[in-house]
Amino acid sequence: MAFAPTLVAARGRAAGMRVVCLDYGLAQTLIEIGSPPVGLIDTPSWTDWAIEPPLPPGIANMGSAHEVNMELLQLLKPDIILSTPFLEWVRPQLELIAPVKSFPIHALGSSPYPHILTATRELGNLLGRAAEAEALIDRTETELRAAKEKARHLGKIAVMTFLDARNLRLYGPGGNFQDVLDRLGIENAWKRPTNEWGYSDASMADLIDVGDNWLFYMDPVPPDVIASLSGSPLWQSMPFVAKGRVQRMESVLMFGTLPSMTRFARLLVKAIA
Repeated sequence: MAFAPTLVAARGRAAGMRVVCLDYGLAQTLIEIGSPPVGLIDTPSWTDWAIEPPLPPGIANMGSAHEVNMELLQLLKPDIILSTPFLEWVRPQLELIAPVKSFPIHALGSSPYPHILTATRELGNLLGRAAEAEALIDRTETELRAAKEKARHLGKIAVMTFLDARNLRLYGPGGNFQDVLDRLGIENAWKRPTNEWGYSDASMADLIDVGDNWLFYMDPVPPDVIASLSGSPLWQSMPFVAKGRVQRMESVLMFGTLPSMTRFARLLVKAIA
């Protein structure tokens, strides 16, 4: 079984592989290099979280990552199943159906970007799409360079998500949002330590650390949060609010791959245009 991905890769290059994918980030790359999966976890939620690239029609919904539809998986007869280390617990069951290839990218305690590049090239080689994978990498670098030119005036920024009216998630080192900021030459205004996933859990009061720098808060935002901000003395007292340097932005998949990075860069530029 250890050599199975190599064996099915040869078959894939000759005839086109049937791939089932259990991760949105990997699926983004598959679609971009022209090899969309035949099955993917939680397809209905793609438009809420991944968004880009658009999900091609006809991809089977495999259920959730924690409750994969094994009966449908057998019916799809995949040549290979693409996964991540966070689904190792179900790997023995998956391997009864098809070889499994796992890609470690996020939650490694370091920048995801090098791991994203490695995964992109490995997927390209595996599926006979090496040229398309390199084209995706080149296209990403071109888009990030273009965004850098447009974001020069931003200064320091912080990026966050509202979990509810009291609990927040702020992004920093260890996540692909920080990787984008680094490539845009933008300093992160959030300086507190982040976990292995690249974010800090925080409260509204902690936002004082952002100072009068730009704060971007990302969709989805719970409806009660938006309604409460105008009447919150704590929120209104924040220097970034007083300076008018707070902006809502569309959702980006925080555990995504290159398409998420270019989407994040593009939305940042759009938000302050």
